[in-house]
Amino acid sequence: MLLDDDSRLFCDDNRRDPRKIMSNQISFGLAVDELTRGQSVQVPIVLRLENPVKVRGIHARFHGAEETKATYTTTTTSGKGQVTTSTHTAVQHIPIVEQKHLLAGRERAGFFANFTDALATLFGGGRYLVLPSGEHNYIVNVSIPADAPPTHEGNRSRVFYELTCRVDIPRRRDMHAVQSFRVAPLLFERAVDSVRVRYPDDQGRGFWSKLWGPDLRIDLALAKDVICHGQSVDGIFRVETDKPVEVRAIRARLVGHESSKAHGYSDSHRYRGETVEIARPGSIMGSYSQEFSLTPDPVRDMPVTAKGQLFSIDWFVQIELDVPWAKDPEVRIPVVLLPKE
Repeated sequence: MLLDDDSRLFCDDNRRDPRKIMSNQISFGLAVDELTRGQSVQVPIVLRLENPVKVRGIHARFHGAEETKATYTTTTTSGKGQVTTSTHTAVQHIPIVEQKHLLAGRERAGFFANFTDALATLFGGGRYLVLPSGEHNYIVNVSIPADAPPTHEGNRSRVFYELTCRVDIPRRRDMHAVQSFRVAPLLFERAVDSVRVRYPDDQGRGFWSKLWGPDLRIDLALAKDVICHGQSVDGIFRVETDKPVEVRAIRARLVGHESSKAHGYSDSHRYRGETVEIARPGSIMGSYSQEFSLTPDPVRDMPVTAKGQLFSIDWFVQIELDVPWAKDPEVRIPVVLLPKE
């Protein structure tokens, strides 16, 4: 992974000519970016300089954490009675692993110490070392715990492992680069079972469904309760009604629900897969049944089933009945969504 330095350092001879700019680089010499639990990995870091650079220190930090977000609003009222509503996002991290390495120079100081040192550097003093132009090679050992959770990327949550290399430069923006790592899902033995739900017996009917929904019963069953991206799941449903019900279409889709908490605030996000039309039955009287097959699309933004300390992502197969002039009945059955094999 190769990142250009955003700050673009100026050589002393080129300060008067902003067109002459140095492009310094930090790169990570990794063959693979996947970490194995309980094992240490050596990560080569290469710092390339076109000209000598004054450096206070070169620091590497390996950091893994669970990150959650929650959006919330606050309302304030001014003395004149004007109401202002503001939206904020709370972000919370739960550490998994942290390893710090000093590759060269001295440890980082605070803001005032760095400010004083920058002034001293301006007048020919300061504490720093001068790195000559060329390549400077370093090695960092990183490791994760044996029970480290897998990497995960959701809308309101993520689990990440990152190695950051930062070059502390007086009177300039620091050079920095970030290398992200993947951690595979934990292997566990789980029996794959068929699953079945009934509507409204298992889910109940809400107020609006009772008021506007048709009076019918839905029986939904799946051959298995575990789905991998790119693989299909087979199911069957049966609709029973004592009175004729007009059903324009019956559709199936995957729906997901992500919940998160951050600093006491709660948030959620819904995922909706592509709709698959199963049938157009028209008028139903008595019993109507139909088999179907549903395949998760691996290209869509659909994170797998996951659970952390402050977040969870759950998935369901949902059957929807399109009933004119009524609230459309829906029945959901929980499933586990796994990565593509």
